[in-house]
Amino acid sequence: MNKVTENPWEILGVDPSADKKAIKRAYTSKLKLCKPDEDPEGFQRLRAAYDAALVHLEAQPQQRVKLSATDEHPSAHAEPETVTPEILPDTTPAAQFEPPQAQSSSPPQLDSEMQEFDTELTELLDNSYRRNQQGAWQLLIEHPACVNVQSRRAASHRIFHSVLNYQKSERAEVTPLDIEVLVFLSLHFDWAEDQELEQQVGHPDFYNMTHKEMPEPEIRIEPVGDTSNIANLFIGLTILCALGLIMISI
Repeated sequence: MNKVTENPWEILGVDPSADKKAIKRAYTSKLKLCKPDEDPEGFQRLRAAYDAALVHLEAQPQQRVKLSATDEHPSAHAEPETVTPEILPDTTPAAQFEPPQAQSSSPPQLDSEMQEFDTELTELLDNSYRRNQQGAWQLLIEHPACVNVQSRRAASHRIFHSVLNYQKSERAEVTPLDIEVLVFLSLHFDWAEDQELEQQVGHPDFYNMTHKEMPEPEIRIEPVGDTSNIANLFIGLTILCALGLIMISI
C-alpha cells in the first residue's frame, strides 16, 4: 500500500509516458494547492514525486537499450531465459517509485531548474511590455526554483541582482520598472531583512531596492462650478433693494 500512495504519477496526476514539460506543468499546478510553508509534508511528497518522475524519464532511453539487447539473445541461443530474470529486477519501475532522499537534492536537477529560471527571468526583463506587469512576475516566482527550499534563496538573489542591473542600465532611463513591481518583489522575498544582499551590493543600492514605497494617490479638489452667475444675481438683488428704498423715501 505504501508504494501505491507514493506512486509519483498518482501524486502528480500525469501518465507515466508524460514528457518533461507535462511533468513540470503538473508539478507547478500542484504547488498552488500544496505550498511548503502551509503543508511541509505534502510539499516534500510532491517534490519527491517530481524528482522521481524526472529520474524515471531520464532513465527511459537506457532501459530501452538494455531491453533491446536482451531481445537479441533468444534468437541466437537456446538459453536466453536464464538471463532474463537477472536483468528484470534491475529495470522494474517499482524501485523508481521510492527514490532515496538524496535524489530530491540532486545537483544536476537543481542546476537544470536554475538554468530554466535564468532564461525566463532574462526574457521577462527583455520584454518591454511584460516587465511592468505584476502578473508576469507572479508567474515567475511560481517557478519550481523559487518554491524549492534548496534553491529559493538563490533564485531570490538572482532576481534582485538582475533587477538592480536593469535599473542601472540605459534601458531603465527609457522604461524604468514600476515601483509597484519593486515593492511586490521586495515584500515577497523579504529583501529588506536579507543582510547577505546588503553586504553584496552595498548600502545605497540595497536601500534603493528595498525601501520603495507605493505612491499615494493624488487628491484633486474639483471646483464646485462656475459661481459668477450667483455673484451677479446677488449684485442685482442688492441694486433692486437699494432702488426700492430710494423710491420709498421719495
